[in-house]
Amino acid sequence: MKMLIPHTELFSVFRKGLRNGNWYRLDNWEKAFYKATMLYAKLKNRVMNPKVVSIILKIIEKLKETPYLRALKNGLEKAKAMFSFCETNGVFGWCPRLREWLKTPAYIIWLGFNSLHKL
Repeated sequence: MKMLIPHTELFSVFRKGLRNGNWYRLDNWEKAFYKATMLYAKLKNRVMNPKVVSIILKIIEKLKETPYLRALKNGLEKAKAMFSFCETNGVFGWCPRLREWLKTPAYIIWLGFNSLHKL
């Protein structure tokens, strides 16, 4: 199945990325590649090259990312690190509720938002 991305989708994702601030988080080469692809798609009406489409889809994923998803990713990473640290150092022996907290979605989100504010 050939994947293609129309110019309208590229442009709408670009505008959303500008509004939510994710455009400014991209590297310079990602911005340049995205703009060049948008220009090409404007001329040809779509992008069909599989290699270009795969790169653009990764950039689109970054542009569509919300603060909640960033917090969830950071929270999961932090919870995994805390879980392995507590398991190796025997913390769960004297604080068994921590094991439950590290599996609770609300606590994971809280960890993620706290780590976002420290960046």
